Amino acid sequence: MKYLIFLLAFLITSFEGFGQSLNEESTTVSTIKSYKVDSGNSNFTIKGTSSLHDWEMVSESFRGSLELNTTAQTLAIQSIKVFVDVKTLKSGKRIMDNKCYDALKYEEHPTIKYQFEKLSALSETGSGTYKAILHGTLSIAGISKKVAIHVNISQTNKTLIIKGELPLKMTDFGVEPPTALLGTLKTGDPITIDFNLNYY
Repeated sequence: MKYLIFLLAFLITSFEGFGQSLNEESTTVSTIKSYKVDSGNSNFTIKGTSSLHDWEMVSESFRGSLELNTTAQTLAIQSIKVFVDVKTLKSGKRIMDNKCYDALKYEEHPTIKYQFEKLSALSETGSGTYKAILHGTLSIAGISKKVAIHVNISQTNKTLIIKGELPLKMTDFGVEPPTALLGTLKTGDPITIDFNLNYY
């Protein structure tokens, strides 16, 4: 009889512990919220210089997504993807555009891609605003490079906005700076990617 009582007490204790373990695991399961980029309220611009004047190419139609861990106590970005089709970039000058498309090898590599890897140096600058460094891989003209981008982030209940700029060189991605007008217009090697991404 004592053995039966001991066995029942052991089973009850075991089941209670098992249930508590399940409850603890369920409270730590992360909740991932998915966003997509609103290109109509976002900006993606490539800026550069030339022997005649500064120039910029703007994409008004690009794609992207972002995933956020909403159970973390601080901003916890899990994923960022950005896709910019080369031929959506426009300078307002057709000759310049075509030269840049050719330099970017758009036929073989029609899309500029960014893939997030991790977040560092995160600091809160206000209510729902942050500064941070995004680490990831940027692919241009078939060449992929690790990049670190200093950004400002604004978060609300419905949106997340990431602003920043990335200076780089075209030749780092195997892109020959284009020329035009029989060589009288020569673009400089350094460029800056300027972006304001609005996710909802």
